[in-house]
Amino acid sequence: MKITTILSALVAATLVSAGKFHQVKTGKTNILPNAFIIEYEKGVTHADAHTGLHSHAVDYKVRNEYNIFNGASITVNSGHDGHALAKIPGVKNVWHVSLYSAPKTEKVTAKKTDPLATSDHHMTGVDVLQEKYKLTGKGIKIGVIDTGIDYNHPAFAAKGATKGCFARNGKNCRIAHGWDFVGDAYTGYNTPVPGDDPMDCFGHGTHVAGIIGGNAMDIKVNPKPPRPFIGVAPEVTYGAYRIFGCNGSSGEDVILAAMELAFNDGMDIINMSLGGGSAYKDNPTAALAETLIAKGMALSGAAGNDGASGIWMVSDTGLGDHATSVASFDNMYDYYNYITYGGVKMPFTVSEAYAKPITLPNTLPIVPLLDAKGNLLDGCDPAQYTAVGSLKNKIVVALGDITRCLSGGRGANAQKAGATGMIIVSDDVGIDSLGGVAGLPMASISNADGMTMLATYAKNKKDAVSWSKDQGPFIIDNSGAPSSFSSFGLDGDLRSKPDIGAPGGNILSTYPLALGGYTLMSGTSMATPYIAGSHALYMQAKHAKPLGGAIRLALKNTATISKNWQSKTFTSAAKQGAGLVNVLNAVLAEASITPDHIDLLDSINFQKTVHITLKNIGKHTETYTLKNVPADGLISYLGNNTWPLGTPEIEATSASVTFSQEKVKIPGGKSAKITLHFKEPKTNSLFPMYSGFVVATPKTKGAVAVHVPYIGMKGDVRKVPIMDTDHGFPQTALANSTTVLGSAPANPYTYDLVNNFPAFISRFGSHTPNAEVRVLDSKKKFVGYISFGESGRQPLTDENGNPVLNEYIWNGQVQTIQNATAPAITVPAGTYTIVFAQQHKFSKGEYPKDFEIFTMDPVTIA
Repeated sequence: MKITTILSALVAATLVSAGKFHQVKTGKTNILPNAFIIEYEKGVTHADAHTGLHSHAVDYKVRNEYNIFNGASITVNSGHDGHALAKIPGVKNVWHVSLYSAPKTEKVTAKKTDPLATSDHHMTGVDVLQEKYKLTGKGIKIGVIDTGIDYNHPAFAAKGATKGCFARNGKNCRIAHGWDFVGDAYTGYNTPVPGDDPMDCFGHGTHVAGIIGGNAMDIKVNPKPPRPFIGVAPEVTYGAYRIFGCNGSSGEDVILAAMELAFNDGMDIINMSLGGGSAYKDNPTAALAETLIAKGMALSGAAGNDGASGIWMVSDTGLGDHATSVASFDNMYDYYNYITYGGVKMPFTVSEAYAKPITLPNTLPIVPLLDAKGNLLDGCDPAQYTAVGSLKNKIVVALGDITRCLSGGRGANAQKAGATGMIIVSDDVGIDSLGGVAGLPMASISNADGMTMLATYAKNKKDAVSWSKDQGPFIIDNSGAPSSFSSFGLDGDLRSKPDIGAPGGNILSTYPLALGGYTLMSGTSMATPYIAGSHALYMQAKHAKPLGGAIRLALKNTATISKNWQSKTFTSAAKQGAGLVNVLNAVLAEASITPDHIDLLDSINFQKTVHITLKNIGKHTETYTLKNVPADGLISYLGNNTWPLGTPEIEATSASVTFSQEKVKIPGGKSAKITLHFKEPKTNSLFPMYSGFVVATPKTKGAVAVHVPYIGMKGDVRKVPIMDTDHGFPQTALANSTTVLGSAPANPYTYDLVNNFPAFISRFGSHTPNAEVRVLDSKKKFVGYISFGESGRQPLTDENGNPVLNEYIWNGQVQTIQNATAPAITVPAGTYTIVFAQQHKFSKGEYPKDFEIFTMDPVTIA
């Protein structure tokens, strides 16, 4: 019997299919109204699905149809919502079309003219692979799903050429494949205008592509990079898949289409430096990614830049079981000009306005601006200068970054006060950028060096500052450590994410020629292509194209387990994953451990016994010693707070591990199964995340050790607070038909549902599998559900500093059965109570015992 016949029979029946409508993943910029992504059941064709939709009187327009992802995206013109679509026979899953913001990057703490050598490659062994082993990624194809690529950039030129090109308008082009899915004017809300030219007018995609494989080492480049520039795999072939216009967002349905085309074009790896909400792995891009990885591709996805929002915040792009979610590490600086004070060399950067070498005499003393308690002032108040007397032939010292009095303001103050020069001490990790004024030599040094300078000054106020003519090698604050902005895991199912880290803080790379040619950016968007390029080098080194999961295993097993800056203990796996990628180790390693991560879950579901397989992939017998390397425990809940700490507190909270055998001898090509017995840490902290690494070290001197990270949470995850009551949510507000206007009026108040409406606002501090909003009448009798549906963890603010909230304007309609196909009904005039109910993680979902419940003040509607 044909599937269409089965569909016809089911259409006439009253049976409900097993289709699922997935709740909105919060943290996205928005969703497209009435737009849905539908996945069909296995064996259902596009024609079959259309028959089912028409049979249910769905008025729709096709946006995209997919083949590898068996489904389509549609815009619905009739009143059918996602719940109704999910009940149509043959439909497996339904999602709203979410919008992904055009990728945002983090503030950099340097300028592109700073002397960045290939220090990021020193961190990862890539320099050795390029120089000694001559690996370049040649023959490997990487698809960049982003804002496009400026393919004319000389750094993308083939050998012997001085200009890059795109395959449709040139021969021997490294940008050999590509497509513009959207057009310049696309914002996410309007209709895409596809074309065959994936030129980048935004910049992000070009920067990403340069990290993967840009090369300006051997050709004359105009504009010149600040220093010889080379990406990770400088001979890879690119596919440029443009999913963003010059401004705005992109629909998830467009991203799916780009992923499929990348696969069909033969890409070995796809890079997705995209932001998104943090939730569960059941999003469409993750589902398609798993299918593509099973077919041989690898996927590198950004972990997100929400490190200031605490745990649970890893982005959903790389949440698939076999996708690689990438965290960021700060780059290392190699060479700086420096001052010498009290015998100590201190690297500095010059203010942007001065922008030339500082050649002051080496006989000038400093004068710090200090308050009565000896604290360094920022120099923004002119009175601070008059208090210290004459500044002629002296260097004034003040505190603060570029944001202080617009930076140039204090430079003008110092200049007016007669200072010969100015030194600014950064008030955070790193060396801050400065605006400055054109006529005043102005330098920025690190906070640590500034404190050393003040201590020396206290002992000898006559010491002079000397200025170097040459550069010297320096390691600065946080270099080589996990970036503060990089998001913390875990995901909503307590799975280990992110997977691995790569250089992402202060990364020099290509930029569209029209925008300057080169720039410095920071973000997990920059770390992600580093991993994509690392995949390419590994594939070339092995003279094969192993499955994406196998490459991820090799990179994770051999990453460098790292510490926070100036810490004596190892950073949590919830921050760094398996550690900082070391591609040289991955290529040279002769052992592996599977699985590549261990999820211990919570105390109720504790996986106390775990089996791993240690394989000797070398030719000779090797003896391995196993040990447990604990990492920092993360404390995010103190007392009764419901919003996790933005920066978790560090606690020496670690599990103990015993091994079925601590030493194991394995012949070449053979494996050994080892049983690990975990015991939870002893701590009274609330919901601590603990982690560590099981390390297998070979006896042979110089051989590469391999490891697997583990992570768990002590306590009952069902008791973790979900709603952000710390900031007063949920709450009722006043709205018009389109916008929330402000706080709810005091009762008694009647909403007329014409000019004014009740609005309900919430925000989640952790994930929930199911969020319900129930409506009760004046007798507390259940009336129906408001279709609200958000479920993911959210940041406190977006990249522009605006609060991230769930807002729902109620028009007086409810659904009598949650997820029902029946249309919504309008309740009669009266007084109603709104109940927010969030299902606890790892619970069965029985109401009310498995829910966190909040009952709002009654609202009266006309």
